[in-house]
Amino acid sequence: MIKVALVRGRYLNNFEGQNYVFDRKKIQLTAFSSLKPLNNRFLFPVIRLFSPSDLQNISFLDKPVKFLMNRFIGDSQILFGLKKYAGQFDVFHTADCHYYYSYQLARFRKKSLIKKLIATSWETIPFNNESTRIKKYIKKFTQKHIDLFICHTQKAKNCLIKEGVDKDKIKIIKLGVDLNKFKPQSSIQIKSGSKYKIITQNLKILFVGRPVEEKGINDLKEVVKDLKNVSLNIVEFGTTSYQKMPKIYQEADMLVLPSKKTKTWEEQYGMVLIEAMASGLPIIAYDTGAIKEVVGNVGILVKENYQELSNAVKYLTENKTERKKLAKISRRRAERCFDSIKTAQKIQKIYENINSNH
Repeated sequence: MIKVALVRGRYLNNFEGQNYVFDRKKIQLTAFSSLKPLNNRFLFPVIRLFSPSDLQNISFLDKPVKFLMNRFIGDSQILFGLKKYAGQFDVFHTADCHYYYSYQLARFRKKSLIKKLIATSWETIPFNNESTRIKKYIKKFTQKHIDLFICHTQKAKNCLIKEGVDKDKIKIIKLGVDLNKFKPQSSIQIKSGSKYKIITQNLKILFVGRPVEEKGINDLKEVVKDLKNVSLNIVEFGTTSYQKMPKIYQEADMLVLPSKKTKTWEEQYGMVLIEAMASGLPIIAYDTGAIKEVVGNVGILVKENYQELSNAVKYLTENKTERKKLAKISRRRAERCFDSIKTAQKIQKIYENINSNH
């Protein structure tokens, strides 16, 4: 049995976690989070350690803590007490190299306190998170001591290569969802000759994410204002139990994700896109970040422009035939590319291979 530590600090979550359910006779996985991670209940055991990032959950401390830690330490996601667990696992699996807990693990790896270190790299903007000397040092040091990188997109892999990481140390594995939970309503059959739910006159557009400018929420609100018999359901990321999300998707008629590109951020993957595809929803999104790579040809992607977004939403709300078509091919793409069971099998294979190469 291989003992694996999945280290995610404050951002431990179930949308990623559903891809880490393994054969327990072969993989014993324990996750490490801060005291207050994104979700409360998980599919695996969790060890919670104090982190300064927990203070960011207090609204008036969020910005000051982030500023001070970034300026003087490099990042707020320090996990106190992590070192005492170093010798208890065969593989440590961390996240992006700019997180301080990844730097902690890289230091342990350099001293041979841990056996193997894997990092999941989501970042798609080369040389991002290097705004200060200490942040750049942490990121470069950590990259140097990672045994293997896992990326979820080709765009993320290209980012690492541009930063100097050997392409042979990078594997691409797409994250998926539980297709038995995220699925169309029972009245929708995706196979040919199918019956679709009756689209009522009042269509429901779903937005899932942080309700901030870079996610395009303001553009979408303005678009919906001009439409008749259309309602907008905004589900703020982190405020709704993940167990309730499948039903929320089932009650919607389409998902719209108008994420914008900024100097330091773009949509790195977009799990909401995969959840929507699995739920048989038509998708409209801005063509930014890795969205095209995730959605492929099953959604309507437009340039980052309010008028183009408005035209696309108006077209889809008025075109029942197109909604049916996109619903059908969305589910098929999810089944083909984004099954969390298959993802877990691929990750398990990586653990087995890296553990055998001491």
